[in-house]
Amino acid sequence: MAKTVGLYLGVSSLGVAVVSGREVMTLSNFNISELGEAKAEIVDKDVRLEALINKALRDANADGADICLSLADRDFIFRSLEMPLMRKAEIESSLAYEVEKYIPFKIGELEWAYETTRFPKDKKMSVSFIGIREGNLQRVREILNRLGARAVSIEPSSLSLVRALKSLKKFSKLRDFALLDLTEAESHLTFFQNDLPVFNRYLTIPKKEDVFDTVKFSESVDFSYQYFKREFRSYKIDKFVVVSDIESKELTKVLEESLQVAVEATSPFDITRRNNASVESSKAFGAAVADQYPAAFRPRFQKTKDSQELEVAEVVTEIPPLRLGVMSLILGAGLAIALFIAVIMGNEVSLKEVELRKKRDAVFVPQGLESLPWSQHKKAVDDLESELNKLKSALDSFNNLSGVFTSLSSRRTLPDGLWLENFQLNRQDKGYQAKISGYVFRDDDYKERLTLDDFVTKLKNDSSLQALFSTVEIESSRRQPQKEFLVTYFSINLK
Repeated sequence: MAKTVGLYLGVSSLGVAVVSGREVMTLSNFNISELGEAKAEIVDKDVRLEALINKALRDANADGADICLSLADRDFIFRSLEMPLMRKAEIESSLAYEVEKYIPFKIGELEWAYETTRFPKDKKMSVSFIGIREGNLQRVREILNRLGARAVSIEPSSLSLVRALKSLKKFSKLRDFALLDLTEAESHLTFFQNDLPVFNRYLTIPKKEDVFDTVKFSESVDFSYQYFKREFRSYKIDKFVVVSDIESKELTKVLEESLQVAVEATSPFDITRRNNASVESSKAFGAAVADQYPAAFRPRFQKTKDSQELEVAEVVTEIPPLRLGVMSLILGAGLAIALFIAVIMGNEVSLKEVELRKKRDAVFVPQGLESLPWSQHKKAVDDLESELNKLKSALDSFNNLSGVFTSLSSRRTLPDGLWLENFQLNRQDKGYQAKISGYVFRDDDYKERLTLDDFVTKLKNDSSLQALFSTVEIESSRRQPQKEFLVTYFSINLK
């Protein structure tokens, strides 16, 4: 059977797996430090990555091969949406609109894929969306091309690792679960519902005196888990699975206590039965066996299509010719009758006109109505009176809003690094509507998104805001420069 090559690209390391069918032929792991001091200090990241991939493929005798590529989850955007049942074309056009509200750039800059779970009884479906910047994918493709290789499939590493995990019988039936993978350099936490990814977090590896800090790391996991439970209240987690290169007994115990959910740890050795296995090579193995194990989601990335111009057919209306003889007779008779009435009524109308003009001149017209015709004076006065009553009512309704402004100015609500620029509050027929805008600066895109999520969560849990608004959602967020620094601008709707 022909061999298949899986390649995982992480933050500072990679894994390679060469398989024949389901049998592992070669597993290997590589780190930037293995390039040697001269190459490891190369400033250009692309050149450094190319050198590392070249070394890995050569050592695995896989240079020039077709590659099943697995990329770090932190490069991807994960979104889950609830939609009514619809056809494929409608789904894709709706996704382009819905997802763009939650990303700091245009969806045209992404390559994306999606998968659905349908619930015909409820006439709805769940859509799992993943996207990646087109430039990031193109960069990796060009590196592989220069090495004589080609990516025949691309997917987030969480999907690769789940496939590898489900090659084990005890995990093959998992559908609603969380997957935490952990190495010395990076960690990813992904939540799955109906076997599809719905939420993902990249976690840093905390160390205390160069030793893995289990307690601090578990706090980060717990924070992400609590956020997941708030945002996806209808979802459930049957099992929390940990795949780790680090001794995980203590971590498993701490996570079970803090999360209050069943936690099961497994190792790369359990998955591959190879002593040199790591999380990186397990992900590469999962990518390589995509054709051997069924999967709920095998991404086929696409670009958003340009909207097609609609052709408007020219409508020609044919007007039948007038019957001039008949029309002339009718017009002539009407004109004669009008002249007769004018002669009879002329004198009486003139007298009434003079009398009314005198009465009109005697009426005092307030400033502002002078330019309007008399026929519009009453309507203008009524409209102005109505507006004044609405304004008085609106002013009275804002008297009890001091708690809202106190909350928004409190440090317990505003996270570090977040500034508010504008707050608009409007009274609607059945309540209030507000919009908050501002920006976050943490000198890191991921940390800024975490800070924004934390702010939204605090708004949702604030009692003074709950009394006025039932919905708090991000309208838009984007990263852009401000005074030589990149910040994340945001807009939040409260309804």
